[in-house]
Amino acid sequence: MNFKYLIAGIALSFGFIQNAQAQCTVQAIAQDTIVPCNGSTILSVNGSGTSVVAFGENFNAGQPVGWDFSQVVTIANNTCGVPSLDGSDFMWMGNQSVAPRVMATVPLDVSAGGTVCFEMRYAIQAQASPCEGPDLASEGVYLQYSIDAGATWTTMNYWSPNGGYDSYMTSWNQYCENIPVAAQTATTKFRWTQLAVSGAPFDHWGLDNIAISATIPSYTITWLHDNYSYPTGVYTGNNPTPVSPTGTTSYIVMMTDSTNTCYDTITLSISYPQIDSIQEFDPTCGSSNGSLVASSSGGAGGYTYSIDNGQNFQANDTFAGLNANNYTIILVDQNNCSDTLQAALTGVDSVEISNMVVTTTTCGLDNGVIDLTINGGTPNYQYSLNNGSTFSASPLFQNLVPGVYQIYVEDVNGCFDTTSATIYPSTNPILGQTTSTLEFCSLQDGSITTSSTLGVTPYVFVLHQGPTLVGTSPTGAFTNLNSGTYWVTVIDQIGCADSTLITVDSIPAPISPMVDTVLCNLTLQVAGVLSYTGSNWTSNSPEITFSNASGQNPLITADTAGIYLINLQDTVCNFNETFSLTFVADPFTSIIDTTLCIGETATLAAVQQPQNVSYLWSTGANTPTIQVTEPGNYLISATNMCGTIIDTASIEFYFCDIELPNVFTPNGDGNNDYFQMLFYGGLSSFECIIVNRWGNTVREFTDPAFQWDGTDEKNNDMEEGVYFYVARTITNAGDEIEKHGLVHLVRE
Repeated sequence: MNFKYLIAGIALSFGFIQNAQAQCTVQAIAQDTIVPCNGSTILSVNGSGTSVVAFGENFNAGQPVGWDFSQVVTIANNTCGVPSLDGSDFMWMGNQSVAPRVMATVPLDVSAGGTVCFEMRYAIQAQASPCEGPDLASEGVYLQYSIDAGATWTTMNYWSPNGGYDSYMTSWNQYCENIPVAAQTATTKFRWTQLAVSGAPFDHWGLDNIAISATIPSYTITWLHDNYSYPTGVYTGNNPTPVSPTGTTSYIVMMTDSTNTCYDTITLSISYPQIDSIQEFDPTCGSSNGSLVASSSGGAGGYTYSIDNGQNFQANDTFAGLNANNYTIILVDQNNCSDTLQAALTGVDSVEISNMVVTTTTCGLDNGVIDLTINGGTPNYQYSLNNGSTFSASPLFQNLVPGVYQIYVEDVNGCFDTTSATIYPSTNPILGQTTSTLEFCSLQDGSITTSSTLGVTPYVFVLHQGPTLVGTSPTGAFTNLNSGTYWVTVIDQIGCADSTLITVDSIPAPISPMVDTVLCNLTLQVAGVLSYTGSNWTSNSPEITFSNASGQNPLITADTAGIYLINLQDTVCNFNETFSLTFVADPFTSIIDTTLCIGETATLAAVQQPQNVSYLWSTGANTPTIQVTEPGNYLISATNMCGTIIDTASIEFYFCDIELPNVFTPNGDGNNDYFQMLFYGGLSSFECIIVNRWGNTVREFTDPAFQWDGTDEKNNDMEEGVYFYVARTITNAGDEIEKHGLVHLVRE
């Protein structure tokens, strides 16, 4: 249930706070809670004191409390279906709140400064009253203060509606403003006011959880171990004197304003450097290649290490090139604190290739031999001719091809020896690398290229395809070949020969099954295109992009709907294909909510787009425009091959009327300065005549939004007193309305 209240011009005795007791909290902080041996650290503090509250209002008392202005508002916890941030009651300026809409406090003591914090929300533009939001730049809410009992007001901030659909302004949010120096008096009033309103059914908004704070107490913070105090009112900062504990030590800080006192304690401990572990890597194969790697922690860092009883130190934690021996590692940090640890290294014997017999190939055959003899090390041995990639248990390698071999021998302990051996080729010629190029699209443009080494030059290269002689060449180059398999033979000067088999592959012409296409979603994933020599996709429009313009089956995307020509080209095979690609836009339409006087006929016109094929209303009509005389929700759907879009408009009818005040005060104070319509809407014609007590007409108006400022037609001020008015109007529904009465002009 909603309740409406009239805020009287007094400060009630509940619902707001004028003073609150201050309290404090303090935190002791150390730059390092673990201090290195012989080191120091800096202590710092972070304190806070609670504020004095000059005014507080959460509207949870069920009525406004502590205000000084006559205004009709709504107090509820779910007005317009949007709860407050804390779910409790809040104040709402709805359709019962006429202009000017003002919430003004009683005088407050903020002479020491402070802040004004509150939660506020605007209704959304074009929703139904009392949930219709402000949209014009002048229809927002001002936060103002007065230091002369409300005679004049100064603006602290203004919140524009930003068009009425700003999601931030139409949601509950907290705002805080510092109290300006000029406003810091013992009798300052604050108000929230909306100066421009389209009418009572429009431009609604709400407030909640208002807190106007005054001062922050003045505390002094002191470290008890050295009596260092920060200046009064300074609640953060470092103690300029570092502390150097020699063991676990606690330090206490105190914060007090002589009435309230709070403490905090911080405890520091000492970190000593230590060698956590040592990795031992024994020397191998009779070499001085052992190493020790230390892992350390604690202390002040900047470690240095020694393994010669402190004669020499190094920053590196690794000692290399060591023999088998016992070692003592000494660690010293940058604060000259130390630790020691023992380590031992043991050694392994070496292995040696003492003799190697190499027999080269003869007569062009692969009959090379390598025979190895080994000394030292620990059997059993492993032998390798490829630097350890594969091994053999035998030192004898036979039937070797010519080339350089990387000999590698390893014993059971991993000790090894290496050397290299060369087996030279015989005098027979040997074909080098033989390559072929593709034949494209049956154009007889394949080729074979080869070379030869060894033997006796000059060479003759011969090319056969099956039993057919294709040709000979002195260089090994053959061109203008069809695809197929060929024998390549090199013959040297004395008739020795070498042959190899090679294939010239073929690349067929592209395949493109593309046809003219009509689609809806601005994209086409190409499929079925086969291009072996590369593709080049282009379009007649910059609106078309390709995910990969040189790919076989790219994704084609259009920025907008339209008809486009797409071209696929393969220049190698002289292939070219063009097809038409048509993208149809999605249907679109919309209709607008409408509020009319009872008796009027509403014309609902759907937005029309060229891509729309048909329209259908919830009434059954199939035209873009319909006439409506009944309230309710009306649906329109627009359809084409790409789908259907639906929009809804709410049509409301209300009784149109006019309403005028009986008193106004044109004194320029921004409060009730005009004689004007308090409520109107849906009028087709309007006339208002104002006469004095002698029956003389002093002003005439034909605009229902008129504002009479108490002057005559020549802009001269009229006398204070009683005037008579007659207002006549015809509503949009054809109803005639006449209102008359007395209005008091008061200039005080």
